[in-house]
Amino acid sequence: MRSLHINQQNQTNNQSGELSAHWQHQTVNEFSVNDFDCLNKLAPTLATLSQQGRWIVLVGAPKAKIKQLLSQYGIASNKVLLVHPKDQVDALWAMEQALMSGTSSAVLGWPGQIEQRDIKRLKIAAKYSSALAFVFPETMNKNEISLNNKTHLTH
Repeated sequence: MRSLHINQQNQTNNQSGELSAHWQHQTVNEFSVNDFDCLNKLAPTLATLSQQGRWIVLVGAPKAKIKQLLSQYGIASNKVLLVHPKDQVDALWAMEQALMSGTSSAVLGWPGQIEQRDIKRLKIAAKYSSALAFVFPETMNKNEISLNNKTHLTH
């Protein structure tokens, strides 16, 4: 597992079968809640993606339990890139860059509360990417965020 601290000023193959059936490509998949159970549901897909030789990028991921999650589900830690942004602007920038790089199989981000313009930028980046894109908002104002493909998880 590698860590990268991002400071913006300093700074492809399609998935098939099971992966496509669960998560939408070329858009942003947004979880409507931000808890660790969401990552557990996503982990088997990440394990499969980690075997494909491209990066799984975690931008602003909660540090608690990430190592445990990786080992529990067999996610290849040498294909996980942890990005530690200094603020929300850098988090969104890092997510865009990871999506557009062509070297990522999945980009997961925890940018906090997201405005509609930020979602549009991420959607544009995801549209031209073969990577799966996921957003886990820390807080959510339902009046600001309206994605067609929110993933509602029940416990």
